[in-house]
Amino acid sequence: MELTLRDIPAFLPPWTFAKVGRPDERRARQGARRGFVDLKMSFMRAAAEVQGSEGQALQEYVRQAAEPIELWLMHTRLLASLPLDHLRGDQHRQALQEALARVFPMKSA
Repeated sequence: MELTLRDIPAFLPPWTFAKVGRPDERRARQGARRGFVDLKMSFMRAAAEVQGSEGQALQEYVRQAAEPIELWLMHTRLLASLPLDHLRGDQHRQALQEALARVFPMKSA
């Protein structure tokens, strides 16, 4: 039997912590969560374009991702799997790069 968070009564669900802390801390957590959800949606749309068992595996991995770093670690695999000669593949590549740049901004020197 596999345990879930609901099976552990002493563990508070993550959304309860959204009300804890100063207002600026809450806004920062909410903004980070929104960024992750946007990133995950971009990955889901791109993974849906990949055909076959590779596409199914990518979709499952994206669904199970709980942190932005998990998506970042798989982005090269997803980009390589997108169709090269298809306009939608190019659109998804661009959308993924933009979403990743929002969540993982490059530090300028």
